[in-house]
Amino acid sequence: MATQRDATVTAAYRRHHDVEAPRIDATAFRQGWRVRSRLDALYGDGRISAAEFQAGIEYRNAWEVLARSGSSEVAVRASGYPNPHSRMLALCDASTRIRETDAALGSLAASLCHAVIVEDRTWAEVGRRWHRDPQTVRQWSVQAIASLALAWSRSEALPAPTRRRTARGALAAS
Repeated sequence: MATQRDATVTAAYRRHHDVEAPRIDATAFRQGWRVRSRLDALYGDGRISAAEFQAGIEYRNAWEVLARSGSSEVAVRASGYPNPHSRMLALCDASTRIRETDAALGSLAASLCHAVIVEDRTWAEVGRRWHRDPQTVRQWSVQAIASLALAWSRSEALPAPTRRRTARGALAAS
């Protein structure tokens, strides 16, 4: 992946990724190269709504939480989890929401959402997997993302642990 210090992105990288150059002006402040994902493209083209785009981002973030589960203690602290307990709660929450959402979507829509949103597969790759035209799987993916938005909003995040005072006046999680 290109870094901010790179003057340009190679032609080979551009063949596999849709990238946007750094841009600093009155409307944007992007200091580095940005890879435009399939989800970004669907939203930019007006094929999915803002709510569907947001659900896709949250779904991808939940998968990223699970992917980071094997990371080191230093990386865990740097990733925003103040302690191992909150990290475990985040893992349980992400796992539960993904499992509930995928069950509500069904296997085809869930695998399309994973391929397009999480793995960011090209339309040609997704089409080959289901033996369909890339335009067909793009439309199927739009429908799957619409279903994802409904299922994701119905799955609840785990409630934060409540705190109560013990007999000694100390706070304890319940």
